[in-house]
Amino acid sequence: MKTLLLTLVVVTIVCLDLGYTLKCHTTQFRNIETCQKWETVCFQRAVKPHPSSMIVLRGCTSSCGKGETCCATDLCNR
Repeated sequence: MKTLLLTLVVVTIVCLDLGYTLKCHTTQFRNIETCQKWETVCFQRAVKPHPSSMIVLRGCTSSCGKGETCCATDLCNR
């Protein structure tokens, strides 16, 4: 009986994703992305492709690049 219980516990742990995954807003309006395990921060970067327009890029990343605003909690890059 103990062996069966131990086996069930091990199978449950293996089958469940016990790791925390971050969620970030994406560039597409109202979309949410579940980040990969190695992507630990959400980013937001404003890009000006034309003098009269601006695009805000959003998503998951592993490190914060130059000109990006980064944060490490769910949906923090709004």
